[in-house]
Amino acid sequence: MSDELIERLRRAESTPYGKARSALLEDVVRRADAAEEQELAFYSRLSLVTAYVMGGEARKSLVPFARCVAEWDADPERYRDHTHSFLWTFKYAPSTLSKFPEVPLAQTYGVLDDMERRWRAGGHSMHAVHQYRWVVADHVGDAEAAAEQYRLWSTAPRDSLSDCVGCDPTSKVRHLIRTGRPDDAVALAVGVLDGTLTCAEQPQMMLTELLPAYVAEGMYSEAVDAHRRAYRMLRDRPGELDAYADHVVFLARTGNETRAVELVERHLGELADPPSTLAEMNFAAAASLALRRISGEGLMIRQPKGEDVPAGQLAEELAGRAVELAARFDERNGTKHQSELVQAVLDAEPWVEYLPLSETARRAHARQQAKSAEVREAAGVEAVVPVSGREWLDKAEQAWQNYQRDEAIAAWEAFEREVPEGDRTPLDRARLLDGKGLASYGEPEVALEAWREALTLYAELGEEARLLRDRARISRLLGYLGQIEEALATGEAPLRWLIANDEPRRRAGWQDSLATMYAQAGRFEEAVVELAAARELPETDADQLANSAILQSNLLTQLDRLDEAEVAATAGLTVSDDLPRSVAYRQRGRIRTMLDRPGEAVEDLEEAIAVAIGVPGAELHLAFCQVDLARAYLMSGRPLEAAETAEEASPTLEGDPELAGVLAEARGVLIDAYRALGELDAALAKLRAQLTEAPADAHPQWLGMLRQDEGMLLERMDRDEEAIDALLAAAEYFESAERPVEYVQAIRLAGQSARYCGNFDLVVELLERARPVLESLPSADQAVLFQQAGLHWDLALLELQKGETAKAVAEARQAADYYERGGFEGQRTNARLLIAEHGTTDDALLREIFDSTPPGDDLWYRAGYLLVDRLRTLNPTEATTLETRLTNHQTD
Repeated sequence: MSDELIERLRRAESTPYGKARSALLEDVVRRADAAEEQELAFYSRLSLVTAYVMGGEARKSLVPFARCVAEWDADPERYRDHTHSFLWTFKYAPSTLSKFPEVPLAQTYGVLDDMERRWRAGGHSMHAVHQYRWVVADHVGDAEAAAEQYRLWSTAPRDSLSDCVGCDPTSKVRHLIRTGRPDDAVALAVGVLDGTLTCAEQPQMMLTELLPAYVAEGMYSEAVDAHRRAYRMLRDRPGELDAYADHVVFLARTGNETRAVELVERHLGELADPPSTLAEMNFAAAASLALRRISGEGLMIRQPKGEDVPAGQLAEELAGRAVELAARFDERNGTKHQSELVQAVLDAEPWVEYLPLSETARRAHARQQAKSAEVREAAGVEAVVPVSGREWLDKAEQAWQNYQRDEAIAAWEAFEREVPEGDRTPLDRARLLDGKGLASYGEPEVALEAWREALTLYAELGEEARLLRDRARISRLLGYLGQIEEALATGEAPLRWLIANDEPRRRAGWQDSLATMYAQAGRFEEAVVELAAARELPETDADQLANSAILQSNLLTQLDRLDEAEVAATAGLTVSDDLPRSVAYRQRGRIRTMLDRPGEAVEDLEEAIAVAIGVPGAELHLAFCQVDLARAYLMSGRPLEAAETAEEASPTLEGDPELAGVLAEARGVLIDAYRALGELDAALAKLRAQLTEAPADAHPQWLGMLRQDEGMLLERMDRDEEAIDALLAAAEYFESAERPVEYVQAIRLAGQSARYCGNFDLVVELLERARPVLESLPSADQAVLFQQAGLHWDLALLELQKGETAKAVAEARQAADYYERGGFEGQRTNARLLIAEHGTTDDALLREIFDSTPPGDDLWYRAGYLLVDRLRTLNPTEATTLETRLTNHQTD
């Protein structure tokens, strides 16, 4: 066989399933045919059949499958080595044929009969044959035949042609659910999900099938977990439109219509090129159900091509499409089964009123229900007090003091409507100007002009308190505009007077304003003192006290007085308004994260989000809370929740240069979460987005860290040549940042990838490049000692890979010496194990290492099993005893 073709085949089969893999295999088949490499062409076609099925192009699999059948039947001995692969691909045909209504049913039954004949001729179990006869019987709605094939399938012995231990019971779960036995379905799945699944289809397909069973059995948390885990694994895979339909139905029937519509919009474009007609029908029906449930809200749906369309209109279009396709299947099948299934989806009622998909959603829903009840109760007892004339000004000022902004503005507007301009006194006009300034806080020039005009009127009237209040307001606004010196010059004296002499309920607010200006001027300690004093003032409104505590907590955090900051944030939780209370929960959550108490931080940040959901204008605050919560989830060992939460925050943060830092933090969390979840492609994409969007003045050390992360990800993905390039780029950045230890680390990592590639010369070249850098640094520095040891360790592994055992042992000795000098005991033990394994023939060093290592430690097990191997020759009885001890320790 041609080495070039073998390499092309290897490259194709290492490519993820999808159109790229299929195209590569098509090219191999063409080349093998042209070269008359018949066996290679046959095997490549079998591989292409699998690629088409797994890559969402099942219909294309029928032609190469038919060619393989013909070639096998013409000369079975030629392809005898590929018997298992040939018969395995046979299993795809019945299922594939049934998914396209234009294929006669007789053709499907013919393939099933042929499959049975071949299985019997080869002496194989009928297990797989009964399974695929069940698939077709279930599809056409022949309940009696399906039940019988299920019985035969369940009693036949498994063999090497049976579906894997995850996929086989997944199909059985579907049968049990369809026949009204959800409890049996859940019971069957327990052992499967608890075991080790190695199939690329699992556990996501099993979890998807279980969604209705979990809900039926009241296992709501399991249902939510199954949806979140399974959809995450499925969402970017080709050919999974049918599974997406199951998730859309689950969401639509559990009160999560908005999320269901998000999935519809995400996958709507796949209807243009569906993996099968059956998948097209099922997704159209599911999408119609979701859209119908939300169509009354005037929602417009984004289409991949074309204008946005009303949800109701699209729901009807998709329902018609599903019904028409079902009719085509039923005409082919001679039953009404598919039409009945589609109609059942279109008419489906909710399973439950609402099933929260996250803890924050649960809390937000509970809060909303409680609020609705409070509003209804208040509506029944609230008395309306008539207000007219100048009373509107009193009502406005009182509402503003009570943090009722909208009511205050409405009262000022009512005064303007009811009291003609000619009837207004100078005091009326000044008070109205106060209101204009307060209502225009987002328009600083309007606010400043209004208050300065009011100052003149108050001065003429001798209204000292009101005059000083406006000076304080002007200074506070100047501070927010960054004019700190002018703000202090304008407002410090008036604020001191107001704190001492204004109405008692106002004084703490003025002290807050003074503290804020001190903080803006960088005078944090003075600001904290003012806030502490504000919280001690008598007759202060409870909400004002809570707001002072929130501000104090923020300042104490900046001063790194975290224990005091936590106490202050807790005091801030008593504020009645939702947004500041959410801020207090976020503040305490951030503090607890800094104190390395992520579990408690999660509780606070979930509550912060739940409180703020639905608050007008809180979208940016919510995104900040989500980033903080994602970080806390990650620190708590919950990468799935971390990824989902950071993903939810990201769209709000994108596109605004001022939010680049927060967006970078969100992406950093996502990279770590994806890495923990094994979603390396997603981690790499997010990391490269960070690099692409890095500002021109980004610090080279930060860029070096990103490139190093990129290189380490690429190494984990077995893309070592790309990893070398990324790691060398990281080294250049570290060199620019004058970070010599980080430079050496990046060079060593590049050398490691080069070793994995078999490029031994490059390894030596890179390590020699690092050596003089280390020699120029303080030799007793711990970080330098670690890298010096690492150089020798890298060389030891290189020599070992080259088969130069003596040289490897010599380098390992030097590595162990440096590790010992630096106090890196674990690494030293690892180096000594290499010496013991390859540089000794007795048991002395292995025994010493084993006896001095804590039992249960990874190195203890490694030393123990190496000692067992050594003792098999020196003392077999002791070897057996030790092996038993190690095994028992693992199972305890």
